[in-house]
Amino acid sequence: MPSEPLAASTKKNVEAIVRVEQELARRRSRVEWVGDGVARFFGSPWFIAAHVVVIAAWIGLNVRPAPTAPGFDPYPFPLLGLVVGVVFIFLTAFVLMNQAVQARRQEHWGHLTLQLALLTEQEVTKALQALHHICEKLGVAEPSADAEAGELARPTQVTALMEEIEKVREAG
Repeated sequence: MPSEPLAASTKKNVEAIVRVEQELARRRSRVEWVGDGVARFFGSPWFIAAHVVVIAAWIGLNVRPAPTAPGFDPYPFPLLGLVVGVVFIFLTAFVLMNQAVQARRQEHWGHLTLQLALLTEQEVTKALQALHHICEKLGVAEPSADAEAGELARPTQVTALMEEIEKVREAG
């Protein structure tokens, strides 16, 4: 079943989102870019496979060393423990750095979403007010008869709304 083509306005929105994402990516510092790449590698199957191979080889070289060459890190492999510890210190640093970048990106999108929601609320309020005036002029319906429509036609007080949400959260 073929899907319907997207509306031009939808395509325009997708393109706008892609442009914002590309701009955010372009603004990344070189350190963030490297950190993203390292974090992607650390989260890959190649990272796990590389560690399995290296650790198995390390243990193999030290458990059954050649008769003429003693192992360089005898059991319980303190040098291996040190190397793995250092690797994971760097791993942790890169993951935390990557999480900070992701948090900034989420904050950016959160601000954008909030701004768009507030703008939409203002536009809908203005449209309801215009509809109310049109109804009055045409005598189509008594606009004041619907109390909820009258309330919705008034601008939302964002600060009062936030205070009400906090009050309900504290009470619940």
